[in-house]
Amino acid sequence: MSYDAKIQSAQNIITEHNSNVEDSDQVNFETFMEKLRKAGGTTGQALQACSWEDIQACGAPRLIARRISYIFRQENKDGGKNGYISMRKAETLTAAELLERYNPREPKSSVAKRLKELSDGKAFIVFPSGNKIDWETSKELLNDLRDGLPERTTTFVNGIPTPVYRVGERPDNYMDENPIYPGRMLRSASTCDQTGRSWAGVSMEIRQLLWLAITKTGEISIQSLSHAHDIMDKVVADNAMKLFRQRCPEASLKFDELSQTGGLPSLKLKAGSQGKSKDDPFYAKNRTT
Repeated sequence: MSYDAKIQSAQNIITEHNSNVEDSDQVNFETFMEKLRKAGGTTGQALQACSWEDIQACGAPRLIARRISYIFRQENKDGGKNGYISMRKAETLTAAELLERYNPREPKSSVAKRLKELSDGKAFIVFPSGNKIDWETSKELLNDLRDGLPERTTTFVNGIPTPVYRVGERPDNYMDENPIYPGRMLRSASTCDQTGRSWAGVSMEIRQLLWLAITKTGEISIQSLSHAHDIMDKVVADNAMKLFRQRCPEASLKFDELSQTGGLPSLKLKAGSQGKSKDDPFYAKNRTT
């Protein structure tokens, strides 16, 4: 297992933990990584030597630390291309070497910063399938930018038109939308940044119905934080869907109509579009349909 794969597994474990505990008991992954790197956890060999006590000292609860230590002890298969890269080291790497080490989930890493500098913040990264980078095409587009050629927003991969992304962007970078505060994203553990309450466990159907009642029919209007809490109290009731159908008949009819045509909202927003209003002309470009 590579260094990056181990770190990603650790992040997945921490994210899972955070989704099951109160905000005060959550682990900040960025802080965890900062402590891990300061402790020397910058290579696959260093991770393999970590005890669970070392990981706990970086901020992980004991049982979570034990799970992560098991992952870190797996055989290293870095191939010499992964591990923490300092800014000084990044400046010595070629564009191709930087791309081999680039992790789209770490847009603030030294590698990402150096690539952003070389590309002048312009698009050159290609993901033909999922979150897997097409290294050769991306390298060619980066070389074009460095030669002074204009930025491209699309390119062709195996004859198929494919979007081109900037450093820090990625195709799957979408977050859940807050059903009662349209245009705002839910935070970790599906938490509303206005009420501090979680939408975890609330069905997509209820979320979609509320969104329609607010954005399409106007049968619900959140006028205050107290009103938002009242709505949250109701969404966790056993008969929540029936209750809101009765209270919002127009939205209920709209929901049934859209469910027949596959037109129900996905309630996904592209990261970076936080705060966009549905009246903003760019709002539609920031959501999935």
